[in-house]
Amino acid sequence: MITGGASGIGLSCASAVAKAGGNVLVSASRKPEKTQQAIAHLKAINSAIDVKAFPCEVGQEASVSAFFAAIAQAGIQIDHVIHSAGISPNTEFFDQTQAEWDQVQNTNATGSFLVTKYAALAMKNNPVRGDFRGKILLVTSTNGINSWDPVSAHYDASKAANNLFVRVAAEKLSEDQICINGLAPGWINTDLNATLPPDVREKESAKIWMKRWAEPDEMAHCALHLLTMPYLMGQVVMADGGYR
Repeated sequence: MITGGASGIGLSCASAVAKAGGNVLVSASRKPEKTQQAIAHLKAINSAIDVKAFPCEVGQEASVSAFFAAIAQAGIQIDHVIHSAGISPNTEFFDQTQAEWDQVQNTNATGSFLVTKYAALAMKNNPVRGDFRGKILLVTSTNGINSWDPVSAHYDASKAANNLFVRVAAEKLSEDQICINGLAPGWINTDLNATLPPDVREKESAKIWMKRWAEPDEMAHCALHLLTMPYLMGQVVMADGGYR
């Protein structure tokens, strides 16, 4: 199950799962045509898999609860969750309003809590496979570790909250043999970053030891690798190509 699975890193993760032969469930985009395009894309990769989408506003508890209730009603067992949904407005520091700040925190930080909470509640009923009943991966950001720029103060703060939440949640979820870790991408070629000015992109590229930005499918490989790693619990792994 992948939130934000209709675009960006989320869709790349869904595509990697489809290529591996896994059934895919995504949270639907607010734009129906975008969701249908994603479903068609995943079915084109592997026509033998089952692909479903349900609506979910990750920052609203009633919506997240209904999302997981619909999954249960459909008789779907969730083994792995990748929470990739998030927003990142770039606004000059003194132009950031409380409304925008609250929206970013609600979507990115509160959304991570709600998706984790209801995913874990659903996984409690899973049979134990190896050491776990299920695994959760939060897509966070290196911005929450080393920060970036005041224009993303609200985003950086929300991702810092996510990174610490992974560690705190891991202790509790381990009681039910549910695993949670985080993946913190650096600069990725996604629509979310497409609006950055060329001079900013050039400046940031010079800081990356690998001298390039990552592609979303590279993050998908990292995500699936983390979901299959044994004995990894409560960790946030930076995938930033080396960054100073």
